[in-house]
Amino acid sequence: MEAADLRSHVESALRCISSPSPPDAIRQAQEALLRWEEAHADAYVASLVSLTSVASASADREERTSAATLRLSAVLALKAAVSRRWKDRGRGRAGEPKALLSEEVKAAVRRAALNLVLSGDPSRGDGCGFVADANRVSAQQLELIEDRALQTNAASLLSKIARMDLPLKFHEAIPTLVEGVQRAQGMKVQQPSLETQQFFRTVLCNITNALEMILSEISTQRLLVDKKYRNSVALQHLGSIVQIGLFPSLRDLDALMIASNEIGEGHIISMLQLATLSSKVVAHMMNSSFSKLVEGAATKPLVDETLSLIHSFLSQWLPSILGGNVTGETMRNGTEELVQVHCDLILDLQRSHPLPFVGYLTPYMKLFHSSLMHLIGISPDGTHGAASVKVGTISLCTNRFAIAFLSFVANVVGTPKYSELDAVKMELSAFWTPALTLSLANTLVQLFSIYIWPTGGDDSTGDTDTVLWQDDPEGFYQWEMARSSEDDAGCAAQNLFLALLESPFSSEVALPWFAELLTRVSSQRLAAQIEAGVPEGVNGQDISRALPLGVPPPRLSHGDDVAIDLVLQWDAIYTAAGLAGSMLESQPAFDYQPWFDDFLGPCLELLFRRAGKESHLPILLRRITWLISCNPHRVKISSPFNPLGTVASALSSHDDVCVRLTAVQALDSLLPYCEDTPQLLHAIVDSAVPAIYQLTNQCAEVESRSACLELLSNLVTYVGMTGGSLSHDLLNVIVAPLSSIWDNAVNENLLLKRNVLTILSCVASYVGPESCKVLYPLALPLVDDSLARDENVFLVQEALKIWWLFLRLSRQYDPLMGKLFLRAAELSRDLEHVMILMRITEHYIYLGGASFLNERATTVQTVMSNVVGEVRPRGTAYIFLVFEALLRAFPVEGGSLLQSCGVLPKLLLACASSYVDDDNCEPDRVIVLYLAALARVALAHPSSVQVWLPVKLASGTVFGEDELVSLYLMKFGVAGNGAHGMLFQKLWAMLLLSFYPPCQLQSCQNAVLRRSNAVFSKLVFVLKNEHVDGSNILSYEIGYDEDEETVDVGTEINEALLQEQRAKDAIIWTPLRKTLAAKMATLPGELEQKYKEFISTIDCDTLLELEGLL
Repeated sequence: MEAADLRSHVESALRCISSPSPPDAIRQAQEALLRWEEAHADAYVASLVSLTSVASASADREERTSAATLRLSAVLALKAAVSRRWKDRGRGRAGEPKALLSEEVKAAVRRAALNLVLSGDPSRGDGCGFVADANRVSAQQLELIEDRALQTNAASLLSKIARMDLPLKFHEAIPTLVEGVQRAQGMKVQQPSLETQQFFRTVLCNITNALEMILSEISTQRLLVDKKYRNSVALQHLGSIVQIGLFPSLRDLDALMIASNEIGEGHIISMLQLATLSSKVVAHMMNSSFSKLVEGAATKPLVDETLSLIHSFLSQWLPSILGGNVTGETMRNGTEELVQVHCDLILDLQRSHPLPFVGYLTPYMKLFHSSLMHLIGISPDGTHGAASVKVGTISLCTNRFAIAFLSFVANVVGTPKYSELDAVKMELSAFWTPALTLSLANTLVQLFSIYIWPTGGDDSTGDTDTVLWQDDPEGFYQWEMARSSEDDAGCAAQNLFLALLESPFSSEVALPWFAELLTRVSSQRLAAQIEAGVPEGVNGQDISRALPLGVPPPRLSHGDDVAIDLVLQWDAIYTAAGLAGSMLESQPAFDYQPWFDDFLGPCLELLFRRAGKESHLPILLRRITWLISCNPHRVKISSPFNPLGTVASALSSHDDVCVRLTAVQALDSLLPYCEDTPQLLHAIVDSAVPAIYQLTNQCAEVESRSACLELLSNLVTYVGMTGGSLSHDLLNVIVAPLSSIWDNAVNENLLLKRNVLTILSCVASYVGPESCKVLYPLALPLVDDSLARDENVFLVQEALKIWWLFLRLSRQYDPLMGKLFLRAAELSRDLEHVMILMRITEHYIYLGGASFLNERATTVQTVMSNVVGEVRPRGTAYIFLVFEALLRAFPVEGGSLLQSCGVLPKLLLACASSYVDDDNCEPDRVIVLYLAALARVALAHPSSVQVWLPVKLASGTVFGEDELVSLYLMKFGVAGNGAHGMLFQKLWAMLLLSFYPPCQLQSCQNAVLRRSNAVFSKLVFVLKNEHVDGSNILSYEIGYDEDEETVDVGTEINEALLQEQRAKDAIIWTPLRKTLAAKMATLPGELEQKYKEFISTIDCDTLLELEGLL
């Protein structure tokens, strides 16, 4: 196809895709584009490049829109083609050649993308062009320069190419863009009119955006060569970007602040965009190479100047933004994003380069600390200032700044290396005065509970990330569980508070202060009484005096409702206590257990008695219950207030879903500590089980329902572990809803199926082997369903585990259980679960014997054919469990079964490869297992050897009876490794002995006769080392090393089954001495004249030892 024709076809297809065409037409156009890309990659990409420069022929709006749509479609298609055709990344089918772009076309694409960004002229063919004069810019260039969507995607295209090329190719990309910034900035400064300045500002935005995207893309690469390249870019170009990009753009903002009313919105947007993009470019360079920049004598002053400018900029703009003094939505949003970029830059620099950043710590610590206090409404002198901006209900914008301030201070306080440097230690110690530490700690604790209760004000109904408790208790519970310090000011405050408690700069002040707070019993009791609605003779002044954290600042206060302030402050303090954990144990003024026994317990009982009669939300009831879940090991289960029973009461009787879900969390954490007082656990079971199901049905979130069902499974487990009893009626209550839950577990509730399987597993473990068969009609179909459907692939491990459990609990084979084995064929194709699948297959053979094999022999063959030779040596060890089970019980039939499905030929081929020392042969530990399996078959059915051999390798080497005997002798020593080594060596010795006359296999007979000295030395070795009673001939076993295999119940049944099979193993109980003696007695008659020659080949010492042993 000619290039012009292809371009026309591509244009038509793109117009079809980007217009409201019929779905079939769009699909056909997409398929056509992919065909052209595959068949004519270079010409197709060249057509797309040319289409990115299409301009409208007139100023007609529809025509301009049509041209812009075509350009956008072209550049998007170009990005996709570049991703697929730029380089071979090893995707697709192996061996299939992939049509890649030629180097000439790649160069043309790089040049076109750069020119599109630099000058709006992608068709320029003579290098890179820069805009030198706005008056000489064509209408087509202007249209492309101002096409924001086109420019954004062109920048993205450049970043994709840079990621694939740099640092080995495309070296001109970053220097060219930096030069473009220099030229455009120089031209902008020279222009007298706002319109011309705006034009060059648009060009600057395009170029800087492309530069930012490239730096962002390569900043994620982790190879050493990539890091060195980023360092070279920063060292070479940071100065230019700072001087001609960052500094001028920030200076423009000062003029913008003064004359914002006189400048149009388009100018405001572009000025803020340029400043933000320049700041991001500087951030990328400094973040990736800050250590190198600080070390360099030439770049250190530049870093100092840049960070000083950023500090001045933030000092100027933060008060205006936090104080709400930036008016106009466009101006406000743009400046907030710009300031956030600079805050994040400082945060990332300190976090990624803590030691190089030490010289800049104090100024930013002071700035961010003072900004945080200003945000909350606290003046520098510690007094409460006027409230101009609320953080109480977390306005999204304000939250971003609060998180940045809190995270920075937390990172500084929590950096251990700072306390090891004397200069930094002195500097930070001087900053963290006791007064500042206590003021900040007090403020942080109050921030913990800001999301529970709106503080009022105009912004309380604005954009918020929280789900308020009053509106959706369950949603609130799950939202709080998922909170993160990256997007939540309260969580960021928690991180900083914990850092204060641990830091050497503040812990000596903060910890005693916090421990003393927890001892204010009267204040806590008053808060509990207020929530319970039973305070008597208490007025607002009394409550104000009881506030443990003092009167809150206006932004955190609830005005006249001081009672809410008291309750929320104790909620926050209890939250801090739960998070602090063991840190409080070092404080002599505080002891967890008496605090729980003497105070929290009675408060909890009071709150439960008044449940439903509270004057406010059950805030403290829920928080104290949560506190128990944080410190279950410090709660005495036998305490007079009976924490287990109290929490269970909350689960079964309280109306608030949030409280009940918290009770689920607390009860689950208490269960492991009930072993010493099991009667308390047993007392709550009858009421807890129905309550758990009731809450499960009431909840809508899958996380909530899963937590309830997980508690139920743990409850059954711990009742069984502590010797408790579950009545038949209660067991029916537990099991009855499971089928319905399974059937309704679709879409987002699909994960509940795992909980159902876990509950069934726990119930089966509890009822034991006597009654677990009753569960078959319910459990086995669910296991089958888990293994049958693709949507249930995440259940396979859990399903295999419960399958394995039921097998171990079975005393006899059941056809219903046998039917489930049909799933093993498909499972064996995926080798991920081969270990437990082999254990299951082994157990089926032992349990079902001939009945099982008569029903499922074909499935066993499929399973073994799929796994043998396809797994690593550890997997082969598990496969041999099945070999042993099959060939020990059914050596003849089992051998025939393995032969007919091609497994034995695989074993022989692997042994032959090992004999000739093929490079791809299996290791010795695998060959030993294969030889052991072959030995069992050959002993039971000697004529099978004639069927197997000879084996011809690809190299032409023939592996026959002589080589087989040699291989057994070669690997005899290796076979003795491990606890079962004597079993293998005795098995092999018996096989080799069986080849002596009388033997139907003449070739095998000749092979052992020629090697009699080696054979008899092995026989003597076995006779000398085998105990008379056979006690050191141990059956083949493997220890558990996968979680999915580990089952703690049914051990006795399993051991009894294995011992039964051991008793049937002829290899273990056959007396080798008698067998050898009988064979020796027949040899003179069988060999006749050759007997003396045979005896002469055996070493005299070996014969003497043999005579003594026999």
